[in-house]
Amino acid sequence: RYVPTDAPSNVFGRLEGLRGAGGTFFMLDQLQPDQAALWGGAEPQGSVLACDFYNASALLGLSDEDVVQLLMRELLPTAIPEFSSANVVDSFVQRYAGTVTWFAPGSYRKRPPLQTSVPNLMCAGDLVRMGDREHGSKGLCQERAYVSGLEAANALARNGSLGACTAQHPVIPVRADEPQVVLARSMNKRVMEALKPLGLASPWAR
Repeated sequence: RYVPTDAPSNVFGRLEGLRGAGGTFFMLDQLQPDQAALWGGAEPQGSVLACDFYNASALLGLSDEDVVQLLMRELLPTAIPEFSSANVVDSFVQRYAGTVTWFAPGSYRKRPPLQTSVPNLMCAGDLVRMGDREHGSKGLCQERAYVSGLEAANALARNGSLGACTAQHPVIPVRADEPQVVLARSMNKRVMEALKPLGLASPWAR
């Protein structure tokens, strides 16, 4: 069955079944218009999901079946109740241990830049500083890596490194921060500015 959601990209909150991990799930049938291709040419039978867990060491020991059951019996129905009446047609589980970047506080200035001193050499990835092409997805690994790749290709197109190919891919900005986020950021900046003359580190970093 097709399960309706308010958005194609969704985040799991603090759920006991996550065991300390974070999680997201994407409704691929909402993101890709060609349903037949999404089902490998077979007759489409409903929603197609891609689910990611990160900081998920506690989940690595689960069997493939246990991972699927955790999603279908607890996580997905908690997020979207309609999932409780959905059945799994097919599934595929992959594990990538130690593949999420852990940024140390204060490391931003030491990261490589998007554009290097070599005209046809660009850097891309979630750890790259994008300078005046900076994007709002600063703390998001996959999204930031994707955007930096677009910006790297666009930079090559702008400086002529791609020859006749000068077309640039549009980059969609994130929506503006909500008022409470703006307020919290302003308060944090004031606290940090007050601590800096005292030689004290950030009280938020452990």
